Amino acid sequence: MLAVLLALVAQDSAPQLSFRLTVPNDRSAYLVELQIIHPPNPSRLVIPAWAPGAYVLMNSGENITGFEASSADARLAVRRDSPNSWVIDTRGKPSITVRYAAGLRDSVAWRRPNNRWFLRTTSGMVDGPRTFMYLDGWKQLPARVAFQLPPRWRIATGLAPATSDSTTYTAPNYDVFIDSPMLLGHFLSYPFTAAGTPHRAVVDLAGGRASAPTAFVNMLRRISTTAIDIFGAAPYQDYTYIFVGGRGGGLEHANSTTIGVKTEILARNPRGAQTVSAHEFFHAWNVKRIRPIELGPFDYEHEVRTVNLWWSEGVTDYYADVILARAGLNSPADFARRLATSIENLQGDPAHLMIAPERSSSTTWDAPAVNQGVTISYYLQGELLGFLLDLAIRDSTDNAKSLDDVMRYLLEHYAGAHGFTRDQLLTAVRSATGCDFAEFWRLHVSGVTEIPWNNYLQAAGWRVAFTTEPAVDARIGSLPPAVQGGRWRAVAAPGSAALSAGLRTGDDLVRINGREIIDGTDVTAAVRPLRPGASVVVEVVHDDQPRTIRFRASRYQRLRARLRDLPAQTAKMGRIRAGLTRGGATR
Repeated sequence: MLAVLLALVAQDSAPQLSFRLTVPNDRSAYLVELQIIHPPNPSRLVIPAWAPGAYVLMNSGENITGFEASSADARLAVRRDSPNSWVIDTRGKPSITVRYAAGLRDSVAWRRPNNRWFLRTTSGMVDGPRTFMYLDGWKQLPARVAFQLPPRWRIATGLAPATSDSTTYTAPNYDVFIDSPMLLGHFLSYPFTAAGTPHRAVVDLAGGRASAPTAFVNMLRRISTTAIDIFGAAPYQDYTYIFVGGRGGGLEHANSTTIGVKTEILARNPRGAQTVSAHEFFHAWNVKRIRPIELGPFDYEHEVRTVNLWWSEGVTDYYADVILARAGLNSPADFARRLATSIENLQGDPAHLMIAPERSSSTTWDAPAVNQGVTISYYLQGELLGFLLDLAIRDSTDNAKSLDDVMRYLLEHYAGAHGFTRDQLLTAVRSATGCDFAEFWRLHVSGVTEIPWNNYLQAAGWRVAFTTEPAVDARIGSLPPAVQGGRWRAVAAPGSAALSAGLRTGDDLVRINGREIIDGTDVTAAVRPLRPGASVVVEVVHDDQPRTIRFRASRYQRLRARLRDLPAQTAKMGRIRAGLTRGGATR
């Protein structure tokens, strides 16, 4: 009885948090008010330095202005103990109110639509990690948020409504609270059911309409149903796809995703966002439930490293290929072509023999200098490793087991409070399939040994045919900013004309041939039209100094890859190939 009474007393004295978010008429920032009942003294409030799923620091504190704290009868003293945290002397008050504004200082960028964080005349996206603070030591407290919005604005979010009042929502803890982005304003809404579970797509095209909404919704329904079928059930009660016409990108959340897509793509092609939709939706399992041990409970103040992003992101890329094929949105030939393109991209990059997938995962926070000035995508590495594992498992078990069994095993064993370690992931593959891949891990996951492609591909009756063809050497790739909101960075391919002219991987991109570089799509748009002999002018910032790099686009021999059928096809090969693109595992 005493223990129960003490628990009740502790519960009564625990802090209680209520947020209010206001969209002002000038759209200058989100105005946030936080009321804390029973605040600890001192109370330390923190804005996260990074967002789960986006492994880059954000300098969030720079976007916070006007921070102040008060009680019913007085202003309270505040000191800033880090760039992202504020300490309040509550003076033993029973309740305090904190107010601040959250928004980008660059007004042009702040009004530019994207899939993460913006505010303009007709709509806005609320990015939880850059908008809402947590009370240090109390992230497990429930949170409540009310919205004060312009007339006729609506709200779309994965959060649960508090009551029938459509402007107030609740979350069981801070992690869930900021993992639920909020689209505000005027948008289209398309509800649908997949595998008996409510889903919806909300689309903000700034007044425009999506082309062929029936086909658009059907695409999402087929993706959702196919992914759910892999696991047998949805891990959520409802799911919200949030699409914003503007810049590209996507970010996964437990029961929602935000996807940026060029307005003209979604307006003209109802399936223009199918690949990113399949990828982000599969994250509802792989990452949001099945996660590396380091990715939760979250340390929001420091970078969090794991060697397993190749699995969390790259294998998710592979399942995007799988889902689109099994859903009938891509043909089996499309499936083969997509993977062949990935093979040529990997093999054509010398970095694949320099940076192992586990290292590219753990160093994603770092400048390319930590890897001798080169970089490679763990998305690409993981997509192909997932493909090879699926082939090898099916081959070893005569198609009785597959990578699907591994995913289901991981969901059963690592979807709770405890994520998986590197060794537990390897053990899970063996436990789910009976196949030991320790040597595979040593050579191709932890190591950089060349992959013997045909040894794996023959299981499905394929071989890879490599050729070369002349191509324009205006090779300039791109990396996301080192800090959220910063400039996109250059990737200078080894042996490229850009590298010879002085461009270095990691240089901050400013302009290419006069085109301002806002994100990777601008890089592609700037170099795609170039022809041999064309002049290329790249403006960058290198070691904090502006530089201009000039060269002429030349030619180089580009590697190409195609998956070809083996001349002698067996019934087993046919079963394995069908299993990849149709699902199931049968003898």
